[in-house]
Amino acid sequence: MWITVCAGGAIASTEAAADSSVLTFAEPPAATAEQVREALRTDPEVRQILREEAELIMLDQLGGIPRPRYIPATDFAGPKGLEVYARKNRQGFPVALYLSGFMQVRWFEFARSVTSWTSAAPLNPPNPSRTNPVNNINTFEINRFFITTEGYVSDEAIPFSISLFGTTDYGNNSAITPLGSVGYKFNDHLSVFGGVTFVASTREWSTSSRWVMGVDRSMANTFFRPSYSPGVEFSGDFLDGELTWRGGVWNSIDGSLAGVNRNGTSMAWAGILTWEPWGKFGLGYSDMEIHEEAAWRIGCSGVHALSQAVEATNGNNPEDTIVRLSDGTPIATAGALGPGSQVDQFRLQMATIDAGWKYRGTAINFEYYWRLLDDFAGTGHFQQQSLFDQGGLAYVSFCVVPRKYEIYGRSSAVTGLYGTGQEYGGGFNWYLKKSRQSKLTLEALYYNRSPADNTLYPYRAGYSGTAIQSQMLVVW
Repeated sequence: MWITVCAGGAIASTEAAADSSVLTFAEPPAATAEQVREALRTDPEVRQILREEAELIMLDQLGGIPRPRYIPATDFAGPKGLEVYARKNRQGFPVALYLSGFMQVRWFEFARSVTSWTSAAPLNPPNPSRTNPVNNINTFEINRFFITTEGYVSDEAIPFSISLFGTTDYGNNSAITPLGSVGYKFNDHLSVFGGVTFVASTREWSTSSRWVMGVDRSMANTFFRPSYSPGVEFSGDFLDGELTWRGGVWNSIDGSLAGVNRNGTSMAWAGILTWEPWGKFGLGYSDMEIHEEAAWRIGCSGVHALSQAVEATNGNNPEDTIVRLSDGTPIATAGALGPGSQVDQFRLQMATIDAGWKYRGTAINFEYYWRLLDDFAGTGHFQQQSLFDQGGLAYVSFCVVPRKYEIYGRSSAVTGLYGTGQEYGGGFNWYLKKSRQSKLTLEALYYNRSPADNTLYPYRAGYSGTAIQSQMLVVW
């Protein structure tokens, strides 16, 4: 008898002799295209065999393409995100692409304790001073969102990163700000990057807003810190990662306000040094990772810049900041340093020290700032030839339930020739899945005569009152 089997498009036949138990094989007649089509149409088994063969061919062709995977955060590093593509073997072109980001959805209410504040900058006579209203605030916003693409091209030593950063705090038509860099990693001790990055100064500013203790950074840091700017930076580590450093030169302390046609050619020089002598400190100020052995972080930073005086930001970069007197008056305001005066340029020098300690869910952190403004240039007579301001911040936190529920207290202050401002408060963090990648925060702050001002933060220049905030953070 003849038995015909169709597999993968081939026809095989066997002939079994009736009087023997031995199978013999003979070449069958070739199947016509019509017979093959008829078999596919009428025989489910043939269709299944053909489908399996097609899948095997497709998998073989796609076998060299890596499938997307997700790389989450750890206690000591942020999430890499979705690995869209990564080829590291030498046979192919080395390239990698990752997608990540985060979003903060916030409710912010401010209840004023005063109705106005008086600026140090006098107006023309007969009005002796400038009086500004203090308003109540109640709003829901997407406070920040970042969408980041990063990876490397042609070699793992050539990393790149590009982020789109935005907020609804300036309205739904706010600009989307591009940030990013490309660089070269020579070794663990030296990497060089160029692009638009944050000016390396102050510990809390160098801590991503994803990992801050409460809803956002402190009043003192908001007052003293620089911002983002185009520039070139250098970074690396020594002593097996125990000592890390980052520094460089940027267009300005807030170089995103001008662009190529900025006034002058002076630049900002800044750097920050970190020492972790007893092992990795972890992300941010919180000991959500629950150190079984005490961990210390000690650091310092500095900035030197000849800067243009700016009275207001344009809102294109939500993190933009301007230099202010210790009562909140922008230094570029007409009359800020005396009747008829106008500061167009000044020199800024700032130094900070910081320290942090974590142990079994408890964390204590502080930072202190010293800032000197001098070398004023502009018009009119300056009543002050230099201005010295100082301030500090402190955080204390404890994980009530390890890796899940955390309570904290915070305070900061700024003082100088034109006044002193303070803030006090605290809050509660709930890490929803025992991970920093999703966190709900409830916070209450009271501040008096705020010298800081930024729409992303709860601080408005000269305001006094109580701020209540809640925020949901998701990091992917």
